[in-house]
Order: sequence, then C-alpha cells, then structure tokens
Amino acid sequence: MMRFALATIAVLALAIPASAQVRHRRPYAESYRLNYGFDNNGGGSGCSDYTCGGACYDGHTGSDFGTPFGTTVLASQSGRVIATHNGCANYGAVGNTCGGRCGNYVQIEHSDGSRSIYCHMRLDSLRVSTGQSVSCGQVLGQTASSGSSSGPHLHYGYRRTASAAQRDPYSGRCASAATIWVSTGAYREAPGTSCGCTPSAESCNGRDDDCDGRADESLSRACSTECGAGTETCSGGAWGACSAPRPSAEVCNTRDDDCNGTPDDADVCEIDLLHAQPSVYAPPRTTDVNADGRADLCARGYGGVRCWRANGSGWDAPTAAIPWSDPSGWTDVTNYTTLRMGDVDGDGRADVCARANAGFLCALATADGFATHTTWRDGISDENGWANPRFYTTIRLADVNGDRRDDLCARDNAGFGCWLSNGTSFDMRVEGPRWSDASGWGAARHYGSIRMGDVNGDRLADVCARAGAGVECWLSDGNGFPTRVAGPEWSDALGWGAMRFWSTMRLADFDGDGRADLCARSSTDLRCARSTGTSFEPATIVAPLADESGWDDLTNYATLRVGDIDADGADDLCVRSNVGIECYAWNRTEFVRVAGPAWSDESGWSPAKHHQTIRLADVNGDGLEDVCGRAIAGWRCHPSRGDGFGDAIVLDELRDDGSWSEPRYWATILSAGHACRAEMESCNGRDDDCDGEIDEDARAEICNEVDDDCDGEIDENDVCLVVAPDAGLDADGGVPRADAGTSSGGGSMVVGGCGCRAGGGRAGAGAWAALVALALVIARRRR
Repeated sequence: MMRFALATIAVLALAIPASAQVRHRRPYAESYRLNYGFDNNGGGSGCSDYTCGGACYDGHTGSDFGTPFGTTVLASQSGRVIATHNGCANYGAVGNTCGGRCGNYVQIEHSDGSRSIYCHMRLDSLRVSTGQSVSCGQVLGQTASSGSSSGPHLHYGYRRTASAAQRDPYSGRCASAATIWVSTGAYREAPGTSCGCTPSAESCNGRDDDCDGRADESLSRACSTECGAGTETCSGGAWGACSAPRPSAEVCNTRDDDCNGTPDDADVCEIDLLHAQPSVYAPPRTTDVNADGRADLCARGYGGVRCWRANGSGWDAPTAAIPWSDPSGWTDVTNYTTLRMGDVDGDGRADVCARANAGFLCALATADGFATHTTWRDGISDENGWANPRFYTTIRLADVNGDRRDDLCARDNAGFGCWLSNGTSFDMRVEGPRWSDASGWGAARHYGSIRMGDVNGDRLADVCARAGAGVECWLSDGNGFPTRVAGPEWSDALGWGAMRFWSTMRLADFDGDGRADLCARSSTDLRCARSTGTSFEPATIVAPLADESGWDDLTNYATLRVGDIDADGADDLCVRSNVGIECYAWNRTEFVRVAGPAWSDESGWSPAKHHQTIRLADVNGDGLEDVCGRAIAGWRCHPSRGDGFGDAIVLDELRDDGSWSEPRYWATILSAGHACRAEMESCNGRDDDCDGEIDEDARAEICNEVDDDCDGEIDENDVCLVVAPDAGLDADGGVPRADAGTSSGGGSMVVGGCGCRAGGGRAGAGAWAALVALALVIARRRR
C-alpha cells in the first residue's frame, strides 16, 4: 500500500439546523483499512490518532482509507448533496489546489446537520449532482488521486455542523468519547457496513453495542493476572491493568509485565532482536576455517562449537567441538550471543572467539580443527559489567590497523574502543568515539546500530552508528578514530528511532568502489547513501520496501542481508518477503531485482528460528555468495548463478528434531564471506587482482586505447599525435597499438590498464607463468 501525504482540506459549508445525531457506515464496500487518521494533537508538533498512536500525520483533518484506484465510493448515510466538483486530473500531487485541494469530490448534508465529504475521486465518475437526495450506501463515484494527493485513496471528512471544525469520526483516548460509525472493529480496521444500529448489551470489544455513540463505556471486572488481583477496566476492546499490581520482569510480549503502565519498555523487544541476529550487526569477514576459499558453517550446539567445512558440493563431517557447551554454562545469553569469527592471528584461517564470564576467549583454527581456546583479553567480564546487553552486544572483530589481523572492538559505559591483536592476544587499546551512557548511548536504538566497515577505502575498518540527530562515522587511522564523517540524517525526530528502521542499517559497498556505503529501510523504501570517503551522497532507492506494503513486519525487515551474489566486486542486498527471497544488485545505473529461493511464510519460514538464520555465503568457492538458511529438516544453501539461484545443497544437521529450534543454538549459526577471483587490474575503481588495492601501479600514458595513468582519460596529451615515419614507428607514424599483433621488437605490448602489462621485449616463460597463476588463483577477499 502506498503512503499518502495530504494537505489539510477545508471546504466551506452552509449552516442547517441539527437534529439527533445520525450514525454512519463505511464509505465503500470492501474491507480496506484506515491508513492515516485524523490528527488530534491540537496544533502541536507531531500527530496523535484516535488511540493516541501515530497512524496519522501532522495537521491531518480527515481519515484516509487505503482504497485502490477505481474503488466504488458509497454515501456513509442518507442526506442531500450540497456540493460537487468534477474537473481535476485523476492524479494530482501534494499541494495541488484543484478542487480546493480535495480534487473531485462530493459533499453531503445529513438530517442532523452534520456534513460528510468524499475527496480525491475519479474524473467523470461522479454519479450524483448538487441538490440530489441520496440514501445510505448509494454509489457516489470512484476513487482516484485527484487534487492534493500522492496516491489513490479516499479522504473522508466529517463536521458535526456546517460551522464546526472537522472532527475525528472515531472515538478513543485522544478523540471524542463518541464515534459517528454505526460499528467499529479493531484498531484501524474498516468501520461496519450497516446503516443502522440495533442496541445490545455493551461488551469489551471496541464496538458501540448499545448504540449510544460510545464504545466499551463503564465496563469493569475482577481480575487476577501477572500484575496481581483487583479490578480492570475495558478500553479500546481490551481489558486494562489490574488495580492491585504484582510486577514481574518485563519481556517482549505486548503486556505490561512490570506494571509501570508501559508495555514492552526498557528496550526488551530491541534486545530480543539483537540476541537473535548477532551475525547481522557483527557479521564475520569470513568463516573459512581452512583457507580454501569456501565459506564454512560454524555454530554452537549442546556440546560446544563445531564447524562443517564446505567441500564444493556439500560439507565435510564436523570438526571436534570447542567445549563451550551447555553443561559448562554457555546457555547464558550474555555468552552465546557473543560468538564471533575472524582471522585474529593473520594466518588466513577464520578463528572462533566469544565472551566467557571472566574474559574474552579465542580458539585458533588449525589444519584439522581448532587449538585449545585461550584468554585473549581479561576484563571483558561479568564482574566489570560486561553482562549488560548495551555492552556485550557491541562486541566486534574487525581489522582497524590494516595488519590483516582482526582486532577486538566494543562499547563500554565511557565509549567505543578497540584492542589490537598481536597474534596471541588483544593488548593495546585504541580509543574511538565517546559514545557513552551519559551522552545517551545506553539506548538500544543507538548502541544497537553500531556497524563496522571500510568507509573511505583505506583498508582499515571504520565505525558508524546512529546518534539522535543522524548517522555518524569515525575513520580509523590505525591508532584511533580521529576523523568524524557525517552520515545520513536518519534521526530520532524523523522516526528512525523505531526498531523497524534503525535495526536495518547496514554498511555495504553497493557500487564496488572499495568504500562501504550506508543502507537502511525507511517507511517507504530500502535506500543506500553512497560514501565518498569524506561524506555521504543523497540516498539512492534500492526497492520500495514500504511499511504500507507489509515491510514493517519483523519477519521481513529483520532478514536484510549483505553479500556479493554476482561476483562483480560489489555488495548486493537480499531480503525475505512473505513469498520468498529477493535480492537487489547494482548495475552501475540502477538496482536490478534477482529472485531467490521461495522461502515463504506458507512454507514455514516466518518463525525466527528459520528466518533469522538466513545467511549469504560462498559455500562452493566460485566467488558468488549463495543463499543459505536453516529449515525444519536442516541446513541448506542455494548456489548463486549471478542472475538466479540453483537447487539446494542440503546438510542433514541443525534440524528441529535435533534441538536446533532453540535460540541458544540457531542464533550462533555463522557462515559468511566469498572468494576473490583474481583478474588483470584495470582502471575501473575495483580491486581486480585481489591484492586489496584498487587501480594500483598506474604508469605514464601511451597510445594504446587504455587509461594507463588511471585519470579517467584515454590516450590524452597528444600521445597518439601522428609524426613522420621513422624507425621503430608503424606505417601511420604512431606507437603500435595493442591490437596490432604480437610485438617482436623492443616495444611494450599492453595487455591491460593501470600497469597490468607484459614487460618489454619477448615475454619470458617465468613472466607468462606468473600471469597465468594470477589469473587462476582464488584468494580470500578481505571485506
């Protein structure tokens, strides 16, 4: 469903004496919900709908129903048509003044003197005229998007009298005590279709059963709940809290467990999400434990951490377990959610680390498994406060000084910092941004957004996070993070403090220029802001993953993943809709959609135990990251073909019937990274030869139709200027071009730009062998 923004609609009306208030039906036949309601905030900033919620926008004076183009509009009650307008285009725009901003409309005066208006109707669809009497439910016309409107819908307005201000037709805590509707349903659901009300005993259902214009009035009952015994009062179709509370610990269940009047407070839902997806906010650079260029699969089960090494067509038997087992205390969420992977000793193999109660442990990968774990950093302990989620969920492994060893980074109550790896421990600390508890960083909407990646392309991991005013990044220089780069203004004031938005923030190099860009989902779309190294450009829209089309569902937005599915050196974005996986790849002009596996709600992928295990990983070493996840029957990966995905490769492990449906197991699943396919380096803004450098070894420009000096120009500065024929020049007087055939003289034959070239004279066997080896080698890409 599109999001609509409308200007305040004001329509002049004539005063007529009022009689008893009439009740109304919904102004269409279908069950379309209320999208944006009346703003009851009285002119203050922000908006409040009839329940004091946010399903409205500032200054809105009507009710917007999400009716598609061409929906039949019906009179909400009988009356006389007092005004119409028919002359506006079907599609206007926000601010369009046609029809007094109402577009094509019908206005009706009812027997009690009240008035209803139906706006943004379809041109030439009006079936009534001024002065005509209409009956309740009579067809008035069809919906469109005429006047001040950003998309098809029906704007319904109501006045109690001709001279009265517009008012909310719904009743609620922030609106009138009485509704105008004959019957109402649950929050934002469509009103009833009956034109009259038959009185019955009032019950707690959110409806006006006794036809007095009020819902759920004067209803109370005795209660006994988690908050104690006493009485509770009905409001909005639900029973309130008991009057004699007995509080318990708050959990994410939409109830007020601690009896403080606010359900799901203290960031309990945000912390649950962070516990469920550590591999998303702290993604491993690689899980390749044997350095063969394939992403292996590692996870913690009952007996500890094991890894299944990918072999190209499946997985080998698991390694011996690192003994971080249930009996030894690793069922504690403050421990198992800190499982991280990275190359901490710089040998090319992915190691396994995690926080124990007394410190930070690492087990180094060996040729046939893992060495005995050792303590790499004391003090990251329960005793020092690290059992608090605002600290342990911020633990990261990232190479901040470029020595090819991943370092330990985290936020404590004073701010963010990193301890550098020396190959056997994390020793020297380098300070980062002062993201302290005192400055507000103890809130999950801020510390939960911490992301690490190379923002300026210098091969050092930088750190970004969302502050109250927007995103800020701090660039590493190897000794600290001294340089601040302002990111997108994804601020609290603009709504980015909501979990469905900030939790989707990702660092992803979507254009392959070696600089990590910032991506996230807003209320209207998935977007990415390109990094220039010193700033971020305005956002580029990836896909319309809007709230109104269902993307505010946790089972969808929480599945956003980053990886290179087409081996073009740029990160792609994949996410699960209700019908399956869809990926988006940048083609240098726009994002192209690539359909993935049909992991739909219907086929059982909506539970967290499945959708939270979705990973992108190159399990067969072809440089393309595959889509993997844990189904009821175990682990499976669909190999990427670049423009789609093949049949699943299945591992008969991690099954539901093997207890892997428990979050203490499935939340620890790690599989990530892809091989880098080495090619000749060329001037294209990418690391073609997989050495970690981009467009390196530029040389002086020569006449060869190649950008030798990597300045974006070819054969500039008159290098191809024709001169008189002479020895050593071709018949045209120029230097022989690369397409002129094999050189047999002393000239240099160019075989690629930016210094990727053969040496002068006849190429020796050793030189050609080196080039062939470079073209064939599969090196691990450092992300």
